[in-house]
Amino acid sequence: LRRGVYSSACASECRVVVWGHHKPSVMALIISILAGTLSLPTTLYDLPVSNHGARVRLLLYKRGLESAVRVASPMELGGLRGEKYLSLNPQGKMPLLVDGDSCVWETDAICRHLLEKHAAEGDGPSLFPTSLAARTAAEVIVRHHDTYIGPIQGCLYKPAPPFGRFTSRRDALQELVKQLAVAEALADPTGPYLAGEEFSLADATLFPTMVFITHMLPKFEDAVASPAGEAGARLGPRPVAGG
Repeated sequence: LRRGVYSSACASECRVVVWGHHKPSVMALIISILAGTLSLPTTLYDLPVSNHGARVRLLLYKRGLESAVRVASPMELGGLRGEKYLSLNPQGKMPLLVDGDSCVWETDAICRHLLEKHAAEGDGPSLFPTSLAARTAAEVIVRHHDTYIGPIQGCLYKPAPPFGRFTSRRDALQELVKQLAVAEALADPTGPYLAGEEFSLADATLFPTMVFITHMLPKFEDAVASPAGEAGARLGPRPVAGG
């Protein structure tokens, strides 16, 4: 998102997080649990197609907490509409975090749960910028994404409406582009990250969504041919030297 925010290195990290995760052997885990040498692992139920789940995986990767969470398919619980899955997440959506007796299914809540639980672990950035101004800026960007962008992103790939509050794909696309322009305006102009010098939850939130948007939005160029569309056309991960 926005000019100069992400380097080719960050893009490479995102590809690792979105498409792969080193999982411990399920059989080894079962044996350890039965032997009483290991408690039930914290599990993130998710699939690579979810940009919301990718937010959590990017957080784990950047913070250095990949070994703390097992990533599994919702099919282990019978799928998103399965009785067992719905008993844990009545919304029937991804991602879902099961941590002991706790079940957390809102992505931002999952991120904060993991960061607080493992605050003393990992060797990466805390994802909470040092200054109050930068922390507040990051919070606003996360809220903006989850309130105005995430709910209507389905207009890029769902076969039919509704797309959030919109019954027209064109209207939803134009609103999406408008909100992307707002996100651009919220970004720190000096970078290199969205809230300034430090990687934050804002980056973990926006980057996976922008991967979707960068590849899918150009298919609807005619639908977003408007002043808002022209502003939104400036968004997206930018190529950098050597990237």
